[in-house]
Amino acid sequence: MLLALSVVMRLPESRRAQTTLLVPVQMSGLVRMLCDLPVIEYRRSDADNRTRTVNAVRGRGFHTMYLLPFSFSSAWFAMKTGIPVRRGLSREMRRFLLTDPLPRDVVNVNNEKLHHITHEYAQILDTPFSLPEEWNGITVIPDKNHIGSIVYCPGASYGPAKKWPHFPALALLQDRYKIVVLGSSQDSESAQEIVRMAPERVTDLTGRTSLNEVAAIMSSARSVVSNDSGLMHLAGYIGTPVVGLFGSTTPVWTRPLGKKSIGMYVPEPCSPCFDKTCRYNHYRCLGNTTPTAVLEALEKLCG
Repeated sequence: MLLALSVVMRLPESRRAQTTLLVPVQMSGLVRMLCDLPVIEYRRSDADNRTRTVNAVRGRGFHTMYLLPFSFSSAWFAMKTGIPVRRGLSREMRRFLLTDPLPRDVVNVNNEKLHHITHEYAQILDTPFSLPEEWNGITVIPDKNHIGSIVYCPGASYGPAKKWPHFPALALLQDRYKIVVLGSSQDSESAQEIVRMAPERVTDLTGRTSLNEVAAIMSSARSVVSNDSGLMHLAGYIGTPVVGLFGSTTPVWTRPLGKKSIGMYVPEPCSPCFDKTCRYNHYRCLGNTTPTAVLEALEKLCG
């Protein structure tokens, strides 16, 4: 969502003035914090909520819907709204639901993922492509309680193939800094492994913050170290220096936004596989990135 939002926010002002965002309800507060475009909340928890959302969109008289998700369900929703022009990629057997279908692979031929995903979003939105590293970030009021800290994001809802194992070792190396660990309650075990390495310097906030609070903490941070996850993209979106750690995925396709971001990746012959778990049970694509290498990358970013 954040990568897509970065493309929308770079549309010419004349188009942005006519643009409304359709956003999952759980993300709507964060989106309102990060941009000034009007938002319709997409509720899909049950049939009644889905119908209310369809009616809310249908009643606004829109001319075009740009479908940035690649799912069948998003195209089915668009068809039900009756919006005349529905533009998106011809994936998930949804071509018949689109009035302006684009080839399945407008950029990444045969789904090889050789170009950043924002290139595809730019094609869908019919706007020039801008490199992700050209993103300047946006201003978020910082949380003064964590000024100058290093933020760790050791979780990844995708699965273990995205979870870098060396956060505790990195915490030992960064012995001059306060560390804040962010994530969901499901990341608390990973957070406690970091806390045990440096209990006097590490604050575990996993499961205790809203996305808006996370953005404020990241805005106050010296830098962020994160697995390839939504929190990594949030750090890049707001312009905080971020080191993104990649294993089964590749920074070529989803590197974090911004001039002050680095995607670290030491691939194996079997990667990127985009699997949630390693079929060979070794996860070397993650382990190959050492804590020392991450520390050197942070010094390059932040001095």
